[in-house]
Amino acid sequence: MKVKVLLTASVLILIFMNIIGTMGCGGSGKDAAVITMQKESFEIVIPAFGELEAVKSTPILPSPQVRGQQTIAWMKPENSQVKAGETVIRMAASYYVDSLQTEKFNVARLDLEIQDKEKNLDKEKKDIQAQLALTEIEKQLAEVFAARDESIFSRNEIIESSINVEFLGIKTQHLQEKTKQLEKKTLAELQLLKSKKKTLQVKVEQLQSALDSLELKAPHDGILIYEKNWRGEKPRLGMSVWPGMKLAKLPDLNSMEAKVFVLESEAAGLKGDLPATLTLDSSPGLSFNGKVIGMDTIAKSLEENSPLKYFEVKISLEKTDRSIMKPGSLVKTAIFVRKLENVLAVPNQALFFNDGHTYVNVMKSSKLEKRGVKTGDRSLTRTVITEGLTVGEKVVL
Repeated sequence: MKVKVLLTASVLILIFMNIIGTMGCGGSGKDAAVITMQKESFEIVIPAFGELEAVKSTPILPSPQVRGQQTIAWMKPENSQVKAGETVIRMAASYYVDSLQTEKFNVARLDLEIQDKEKNLDKEKKDIQAQLALTEIEKQLAEVFAARDESIFSRNEIIESSINVEFLGIKTQHLQEKTKQLEKKTLAELQLLKSKKKTLQVKVEQLQSALDSLELKAPHDGILIYEKNWRGEKPRLGMSVWPGMKLAKLPDLNSMEAKVFVLESEAAGLKGDLPATLTLDSSPGLSFNGKVIGMDTIAKSLEENSPLKYFEVKISLEKTDRSIMKPGSLVKTAIFVRKLENVLAVPNQALFFNDGHTYVNVMKSSKLEKRGVKTGDRSLTRTVITEGLTVGEKVVL
């Protein structure tokens, strides 16, 4: 039923348009809007919109010393005036604080192990040295009172005395060797513990450095401007960021340019070095001259799933007015593609097309005359007529 209604409505619309066309070509034009043809200037202008940005700026990035994902915990308000060395963004630090405390505890534990090992070494060395001293005394006494006179001592006593002296000598050597081995063993264990401590100290330094680098500081004085990511979002509290991600910038306000967007369907004739005029939304009564210095080769959507695509265009300015020009200020731009003088041009709604031919309705003695014309350059609103019309003729819209 709905399909039948739509078909009927379409037929009625076509019939109505046919009647209007018949009236326009042969009927009276008393109530029609007309324009009188005269020579005038003609411009092809491409509209664009966007915002101001600094030609030069210093980026603020997450520290490369911190690997992996980070989370924003604090941010200085955008457009704040900041001084060199002032903190502008602070990342969440709980993980690094906990890790730093853990590693410092491990270093303290190793210090205790090293102290305990050194005390044990000192105690064992003193014990061995006491045994060595006692053995030396026993050896000296054995040598002094050794049974050597065969007329006094039996052969067995002489042999036992000799064996005792030799034993005490061997025992002395053994204790001396034991001292050396103990020192080597303990020294190796101490070196291992100190090596572990050094490794942990390096880790502590890295964690401390990472903890310090979680505070992103301004490299110089300036105004803080936050950057949009590929989704058009600016940094916010709780957002996850990664090394190399551009979070903010400190622009040089002495030289500004405009980043504007041109609708793909309106970009015909767009190229470099075209003159442009720019107005700020905040100061609509002022205009500034500039020119196109660059543009994207591929049109892109500004919003996800949007069918509209735009070319990004950079506009340089002849001068920068610091009193009103700020990064992020919204602007409207007119890019001048072509300008002709002393030509005849009609509004686009005055043109009709049929079988590859173009014509207009010309007012002749209160009647409409269908007149074929040849067209030239065409803008979004007007078209140049190269043949078919003369100055003073009235064209019906």
